[in-house]
Amino acid sequence: MKFIYCVLLCVGVLLSNVFCKKSKGTGQENGVDNSETPIPPKSTALVYIGSNQKLAYNTYANEGETNSVNTVPDFSHAGYKDGGVSLPDIPVKKTISAISGDNLQHIQDAINEVQDLPADANGFRGAVLLQAGTYNVEGTLVISKSGVVLRGAGQGAAGTIIKATQKAQHTLIQLKGSGSGLAEVSGTRKKITTDYVPTGAISFAVESAAGFAVGDHIAVYRVPNQAWIDDLQMAQYGWVTKDYDISFERKIAAVNGNIITIDAPVVDPIQSKYGGGYVYKTNINGRISNSGIENLRLVSYYDGDEDENHGWKGIELIRAENCWVKQVTAQYFGYACVSISKESVHNTVEECAMLDPKSITTGGRKYSFNLEAGASFNLFQRCFTRGGRHDFVTGSRVPGPNVFLDCYATDTQSDIGPHHRWATGVLFDNIYGGQIHVQNRKAMGSGHGWAGAQILFWNCASYKNDIKVESPKGARNWGIGCTGLQKNGAGYWESWNTNVLPRSLYLAQLKDRLGESAVNKITIAAQRSGNIYNLLKSWAGEGKLSN
Repeated sequence: MKFIYCVLLCVGVLLSNVFCKKSKGTGQENGVDNSETPIPPKSTALVYIGSNQKLAYNTYANEGETNSVNTVPDFSHAGYKDGGVSLPDIPVKKTISAISGDNLQHIQDAINEVQDLPADANGFRGAVLLQAGTYNVEGTLVISKSGVVLRGAGQGAAGTIIKATQKAQHTLIQLKGSGSGLAEVSGTRKKITTDYVPTGAISFAVESAAGFAVGDHIAVYRVPNQAWIDDLQMAQYGWVTKDYDISFERKIAAVNGNIITIDAPVVDPIQSKYGGGYVYKTNINGRISNSGIENLRLVSYYDGDEDENHGWKGIELIRAENCWVKQVTAQYFGYACVSISKESVHNTVEECAMLDPKSITTGGRKYSFNLEAGASFNLFQRCFTRGGRHDFVTGSRVPGPNVFLDCYATDTQSDIGPHHRWATGVLFDNIYGGQIHVQNRKAMGSGHGWAGAQILFWNCASYKNDIKVESPKGARNWGIGCTGLQKNGAGYWESWNTNVLPRSLYLAQLKDRLGESAVNKITIAAQRSGNIYNLLKSWAGEGKLSN
């Protein structure tokens, strides 16, 4: 066995030029020197580079269980168009300049004009270009039709600045679809009959697969019972079963008898003893798609560092699919640069920054890049924050999978990680920040309890306080290849203070599934040769990120 692992490690080192040339530190912050270290990265017991030059996976048992049937899931479906697809460059169809006074209607009229254009064969209508200058906006701009882009002339101080002037909590820009998000098609619900559907599984049996076909949009619907609440000891924090009936959006990849195969893995085990689950067809009509926000600087008015009545969210995605936000800096907003919510799937947020949020420093504020209930298959990459609380974070009952990749947080005031009631299937891949936690929050907040399950911290780095990993019964959380001052918690730990191969799990999984060209389409060169902490730190949301 030792010989086999030595062979695998040698293969991994030879392949490390693709994803991790060298284990790099994080520079210096708050007196902690995390500069380059001579300690080489190594392979892991759960995921390693096999002899066929692809990732290999070992099974594991969940907390409090002995059946070693689970595997680390494939996160590579996160992002625009199922991952591995370049963000499109949409032709400009309308150009405007700033006017004096309020520009809300001025910009909205331009958006509406492009929204009224017919979509081309690829589903694109066109871009609205805001020339460089400052646009005062009193209210919320809304993109409500597919194929429309709002684009500026730069995210730096000399670019396009949209200033949120309304003296009330509000969102400055919304990408907003309609419809019911993930509505159940009547009469299609079928019970899952497999006794234990493990994490990482893509196939399971149902009572009858009649009526289901390849390509169908479905929900894998997990319905926990009181035994699940009791085993987690969550009743004391107000958890009730009906609040944790969670739908995981998937597509059918194959049907064989009564066996259904889905396009992306299960990220939360479905056990009959804990209530089991169902599948049903979904109606996702009304979502907005192929729309984006690009190359802007969003700045909120504020009256003092603890002002609560000003711009709250820079951008919010609501029932959005295959949309994007790129090269946007948000400054002084009280809550988030980008928040993704309400059945929004397969969206990409990249090269964005949240700077200097203004609000009281307490709950429900300063969540720089945020995922809310119903959001899945979303990718945040190459993002930067300064002065936030929960900088890369999930809210309650976020179904997953979702990915945060190659991001940097400085001057942090609280922890990175799942924050609030059972988010599942989140990969934090090469994230640099202060505290990084997945834990039982117990009575914190409004009685959060277990913040997340199947949460993976991969090659993350903490410059202050600790990285904490705890695992709930019947699930598993991981800290693999992480570096920092202190590790806490009795979750799964491997290779503390030594990075592992591959450098990025998401990029390695994407390469296995779609090939190296898919990785090249969504990354910059620096990502393909090592971590980019120093690059993000020197950029800090000012102007265009260099490569």
